Amino acid sequence: MATYSVKEEVAKLRYLSVHPAGMEPMRWRPPRAPGRKNARLPPAPELGPSAPKEAAPHVDTGAFSDAALLAAVLGCTEDRAAGILARAGSLARLARFGVNDIVELTRVSREEAERIAVACELGRRSLVLESRPAGPIVGVAPLARWFRLHIGGMFVQEIWAAGLDDAGVLRGAWRVARGDVHRGEIDTTAVVRGASRLQVKHVILAHNHPSGSLVTTPDDLRFVLRVHRAALAAGIKLVDCLIVGPTAGYTSLAEEGVLPGSS
Repeated sequence: MATYSVKEEVAKLRYLSVHPAGMEPMRWRPPRAPGRKNARLPPAPELGPSAPKEAAPHVDTGAFSDAALLAAVLGCTEDRAAGILARAGSLARLARFGVNDIVELTRVSREEAERIAVACELGRRSLVLESRPAGPIVGVAPLARWFRLHIGGMFVQEIWAAGLDDAGVLRGAWRVARGDVHRGEIDTTAVVRGASRLQVKHVILAHNHPSGSLVTTPDDLRFVLRVHRAALAAGIKLVDCLIVGPTAGYTSLAEEGVLPGSS
């Protein structure tokens, strides 16, 4: 029978109090944050041959009818879209209306009318960008065609101004007024401010007649005279004033000899 000294017995009790029997000495580990549990990651999936992805079907929008395109814009049935076009008269007429007119004429919601107006404006801007005259402009016919695509088909009257540099190159265009432009007070200094911003000294005005008539009216002459005086005071030359409509053709006040300083 083994005997232990008092010193050995005390050492044994100390060891067992720190390291219980049958257990390895504990290693020190940093304390965990309160309330945090140990996260166990799921086993990594076995990588196998990936299945080929199916290609998205090709959508040929060019083959869509007008009603099908409008149905895609509104997210409605093609029959309902066809009814909207019938109430508007045609897609071309629908593109000429503003939001309020679309709501009243076609009896769609305002949100749907805004979608239609945005889609039509997007298409119109793409045509305007592609048809913008490049290089020196010889005569006003190219600029008249450009403005006809831009504002000629609108049912709302708009007045625009185009700035040309000394070489006759179009540097930019800006809207001067919109709506019932002859009844309201039109800010003629908007023409001068736009020309100063582009740093040009030659300006051509253009506005549409929603009625389709290209005949110069007394209101047109009064407005052009006011702009001519404001531009002349700022050292800017008013080269011409164009009248456009939804169909081909234009009227040039300079060619008619009624523009101040053109005769």
